[in-house]
Amino acid sequence: MRIALYLSIVLSCISISLSAQEPQKSSLILMFIGDVMGHGGQVRAAFDENTKTYSYDSTFSRIAPAFALTDLAIANLEVTLAGEPYSGYPQFSSPDALADGLKTAGIDALVTANNHSVDRGKNGIIRTIDVLNNRGIPFAGTYKDKANRDSTYPLLIEQNGIRVALLNYTYGTNGIPVPSPTIVNLIDTAQIRTDYQKAKAMQVDEVIAFLHWGNEYQRTPSLEQMKLTAFMHNLGLRIVIGSHPHVLQRMEASMDTDSTEGRVAVYSLGNFVSNQRSRYQNGGAMALIRLEKDEKSTRIAHTGHILVWVHLPKREGRKIYQVLPVSQYEQISEYFSIDDEALFTEFAADSRKLYGRENYNFPEIHYRNGQWQVPWIRIDQELQIPQRINRIVPWRKKVTHPKLSFKF
Repeated sequence: MRIALYLSIVLSCISISLSAQEPQKSSLILMFIGDVMGHGGQVRAAFDENTKTYSYDSTFSRIAPAFALTDLAIANLEVTLAGEPYSGYPQFSSPDALADGLKTAGIDALVTANNHSVDRGKNGIIRTIDVLNNRGIPFAGTYKDKANRDSTYPLLIEQNGIRVALLNYTYGTNGIPVPSPTIVNLIDTAQIRTDYQKAKAMQVDEVIAFLHWGNEYQRTPSLEQMKLTAFMHNLGLRIVIGSHPHVLQRMEASMDTDSTEGRVAVYSLGNFVSNQRSRYQNGGAMALIRLEKDEKSTRIAHTGHILVWVHLPKREGRKIYQVLPVSQYEQISEYFSIDDEALFTEFAADSRKLYGRENYNFPEIHYRNGQWQVPWIRIDQELQIPQRINRIVPWRKKVTHPKLSFKF
């Protein structure tokens, strides 16, 4: 009896000791979303003649459940929210309801530095900033002045015990000078180096760069894109995301293992929503990256993508816009008209052919048996990391900014 009791105490002590030595692990799933455009047709479709108001909720309602797969969803806002008169190409100004629709759907943060940032001049830049701030939508890329940039950039977001910094730059502003004192972040390697060093000094676990770059409608990254990616990777900036070409370009990833260093390059996510209907332009992809953190390091652990296509059906004689997850809606028979079915199938086949030929370690995440087949859900369960079921409520999300007094 005494021997049994002694063994029981010893085993309990060993168990407690081992539990205490197990490293604490956490994970963060990032999702990156392509170009949110606002062409004239989209503005007209969002208008309700009965209420005389705008709404984009139906545009994103079918893709919104996919955002529940992620902890932090970041999209490229390629319009201004400059107020009336609303307009599409070439000088975009969308209703404020677009920001409401994105937030309602589950997009957490935006990048705003792109070639259309100055479409409505200084007032357009300032009003876009005010609209996003008033709605509590974190963003990076455009600023009212230097003091505003110094106090809010890099954008720092802390979630699930993992702290990331978001950088954002554009190749230009369509030849329109950026009016003083407003700032639109332009691609400049010296500035990127400075901003990266500032971010690292803030004790972040990972730094992300979202760049507006490349050649429009080209499905292959340019030499400049590849050189900039190499520069940032060598700098230590491991996650590089691209937008602007309005078509898909390849995704590449290596994971953190005992023998490899994790790095990600997503050259172009294509269009998330737009009125562009030409081949290759009527859809895009959402890139997912899963980070793991323990007491020793933060690792790039898994990657994947979800294809999206923009459907333009007619309801009561009026064209509407719907962003659809391809893998889910290709399983629904007779959902599309014959013409739309052909366009949908063409986009899916083109995208899978490109990614099958050029992607590296970036598989498609499929929708099967009523749910997304996410490979890391099983891994999370094995690591005893709580599986995300519902979106984390906004007031539990911690968004922080550097103080004005920050010094290098």
